[in-house]
Amino acid sequence: MKRQKNIQVTLPDNRSLIFSRVRHHSKSELVISLITNAVGWGIWLYFWKVLFTSLAWYFGINLAYEDWIIYGGWRKFLTFFESTAPFGFVLCLVLMIWVIQDILRFKIERRRSGMRQPSIEKDVLWTKLTLEELQKARTLKVMQCHHNPDGEIVKVKPLN
Repeated sequence: MKRQKNIQVTLPDNRSLIFSRVRHHSKSELVISLITNAVGWGIWLYFWKVLFTSLAWYFGINLAYEDWIIYGGWRKFLTFFESTAPFGFVLCLVLMIWVIQDILRFKIERRRSGMRQPSIEKDVLWTKLTLEELQKARTLKVMQCHHNPDGEIVKVKPLN
């Protein structure tokens, strides 16, 4: 079926200026366009990095000059180190001593020394597995356990 033209202007070969179907880009064309665009913006920003950094340094040095030299901020900085900083230093020192003594205490002291580890022979009594199956499963350390309706382990399978 031939559509009627909505406008009077046509292209050569009597083609209309209004498209009935729009051609969409393929995924590969879209990906290439996005990558090219990202690389272009990256290069553009990389070249402007020097200007941005220079402006940041200028404003930072200007603020430091105003605060330290013009308004005498260095005196407040020294006052902080004379009056407040020693308390923070002492607190950090106390915490470091506490941490070091805990580290040394746990290095020397054997924690849980009175607890006996359960034996594999006792564990086999609670399952329907053989001793060899349970030993193999424990050496692999990652196991998938299958239970029966009573909650007993009936099969242990290592996961890869």
